[in-house]
Amino acid sequence: MIKIADNDFNVESHINALAVGNPFGCRIKSLYNTYDYNLPFVDFWAQLIDGNPTALIARLETAFILQITDYADIDELSAFMRVSGAASIIADGKYKLCIGLDKITGPILKSSVVMENERSFTVNEPTVKEVYSVISKCASKNFAVPSFESFALDVSHRLSKNTLRIYGIKEKLTFISCIMTLAESDDSAVLGALATDPDYRNSGFGTFLIKYINNVLVNEGKSVFLHRAPDENIDFYNKLGFEHFGTWAEYS
Repeated sequence: MIKIADNDFNVESHINALAVGNPFGCRIKSLYNTYDYNLPFVDFWAQLIDGNPTALIARLETAFILQITDYADIDELSAFMRVSGAASIIADGKYKLCIGLDKITGPILKSSVVMENERSFTVNEPTVKEVYSVISKCASKNFAVPSFESFALDVSHRLSKNTLRIYGIKEKLTFISCIMTLAESDDSAVLGALATDPDYRNSGFGTFLIKYINNVLVNEGKSVFLHRAPDENIDFYNKLGFEHFGTWAEYS
């Protein structure tokens, strides 16, 4: 049975039970801590079997996140997602959902140790507009840049709720490289955009910022996850010391 969060169903206890040490659970818990479930563009569900939570589902507009356990009813989840109106779904690639959408997969990487950072740059916290100016220069087939309006609204709200953070490096008065968390919970964080202005690449800025944010998060007692794009930056993250954790699947 899949139940939606409302005044009669406390989904928070189920999120807290399942989200520990899991990148999809981290994203769902972070979203829950950011937005009230009564808002029209957000929903949260839990799948229950014999009263026990076996999966979590979160929706932000038409983008869905699933956390699935080995005890979940995959057929029920697949049927639910087929009628959900989802434009995109991200879930653990270990489980095969039959939902009639195109699918791509890639590796999930994890770090839980401090990384030695040989370089030294001054780190600042850029504004949302400054971050967008950097990432808008870094569009690729695996990185579609959202509109500024939707990006600014979501990121600003997450910053106000402490479920996201951003660090960057300036050259003179202009930010040239930045990194942000996509989601944060009590015990985990998922890294989001790492972007460096193409005119300033191969100077160590990206490597420094990855290590910097990793070390801040690890020192706070958090495991650090990232979803690496298929066939991109393999050597880069291997050299940094990230370990293979699993596989993500995105349906769209």
